[in-house]
Amino acid sequence: MTPTVCFFVFSQEEFAEKIDISQQTLSRIECGKNFLTAETLEKILSVLGVKINELFVYEEEYSSDNVLEDIEKYLQFLKSNPKKLACVHKMIKEIAFL
Repeated sequence: MTPTVCFFVFSQEEFAEKIDISQQTLSRIECGKNFLTAETLEKILSVLGVKINELFVYEEEYSSDNVLEDIEKYLQFLKSNPKKLACVHKMIKEIAFL
């Protein structure tokens, strides 16, 4: 699968306005201080005109074993935060049924 390449030029303020969140919240998401909600992710996908799998395409190749190990580590971390776990569940569900 060839990833779609799109170029957008938005200021942080413009992009935050388009996805209906504050600039401070967007900044905190970008820095990893806030977690992206499923609703905000859907708005980002809509504004950028991409599907969720296109947003998360990585060039680096992993073996299936490495990917599953990483996912298991992330799930252990997420178990303590039901809100984040629910968001990840929604993302996985969306990707799995493309």
